[in-house]
Amino acid sequence: MRTFNRLTSFSIFMLLVAGCTSTGKPAKVSPYANLPLTEAVLLQPKWQAMQRTEPKYPIEDAKAGNNSGCATVEYVITPDYQIKDLRLVTATSRYFGKEALSQVKRWDWQQLPAGLLTAPVKTSTRFEYCMSTATLPATNCFETKMRENTRCSGEDVKTSIGFVIRRPGPAKHLNPPI
Repeated sequence: MRTFNRLTSFSIFMLLVAGCTSTGKPAKVSPYANLPLTEAVLLQPKWQAMQRTEPKYPIEDAKAGNNSGCATVEYVITPDYQIKDLRLVTATSRYFGKEALSQVKRWDWQQLPAGLLTAPVKTSTRFEYCMSTATLPATNCFETKMRENTRCSGEDVKTSIGFVIRRPGPAKHLNPPI
């Protein structure tokens, strides 16, 4: 009986040890993982040469009746203006987050003059979205008011104001043919 208990205990121990070993590849660690976040980098005068287009208001959020929202993204800018480690920090909807991530990729980084950076810098941008409708006038979407929102963080703020445009339906005959 003692031999059986020892054998059973040894078998259980070996199963536990074998179950704890990992057969997957180790997670790849970014070379920028420990880079500190520097807020509002793109608000400095030397970056003003880059045109940062306004983000699009996600159609999915407009259809869902989301009249406002936000997203904050972090990313690393390398000295040759490559964007690395782009990640979503927070978003009020997945569509606002998806649009914010794709917007950073669309900016024309290569138009910047060489030499603005000598080392990589990690920064963030906050995207604020507002929908102007007949019941929610554009006064609600003033940029200063949008910057006061606190649902997402970040000093570098890009705004997007969406407008509801109704397509006319099929023509209705006032006097239908008889």
